[in-house]
Amino acid sequence: MSAQTDALAENLRRLREAHGLSLSDLSARCGVAKATLFKIERSRTNPTLDTLVAIAETFAVTVASLITVPEHRTVEVLRAGEGEDISDEASTGHVLRSQVIGAGTLEIHAQRFHEGKVETSPSHGAGSREHVVVKSGSIEVGPVGHEVTLHEGDYATYAVDCTHRWQAVDGDATVWIFHTFPRAAAFSE
Repeated sequence: MSAQTDALAENLRRLREAHGLSLSDLSARCGVAKATLFKIERSRTNPTLDTLVAIAETFAVTVASLITVPEHRTVEVLRAGEGEDISDEASTGHVLRSQVIGAGTLEIHAQRFHEGKVETSPSHGAGSREHVVVKSGSIEVGPVGHEVTLHEGDYATYAVDCTHRWQAVDGDATVWIFHTFPRAAAFSE
């Protein structure tokens, strides 16, 4: 086979193992037959574009990164202000990482909530949680009707299977938010 086929085999195996998935688990998630995935990991087939797209979407990576020889970096760095922009009127922020972990997904946000603005988020689905660490300022967070005020250095976690809200108190507040979702696809706000 080709260098791309070998790269795909290595990348698929690395991604699958890093996310704690068996071939059967991955097959169920991406809709690609287990036998096909087995052949891809052993460089025994050239998959179709549809197969590559299904695998890439499952791991939230590009098709190009699947067929490219991986860079073996030991540390991944995302500089301040980088990542997927999720800013709106109530907050400024970025998704820093979204990764399938076992049977679920972890998504990390760095956000600044603006004083005088309220952000209300819908349910992220059954079993979803938010873990919040306040970097600076103070903020009211939590399910509607059960909000708590957090201050710099505080941590809180709560289920987000219902409507929840964010409101900076006495100035802007900067937070780290770790979303955990029990399914493979992350919620997009």
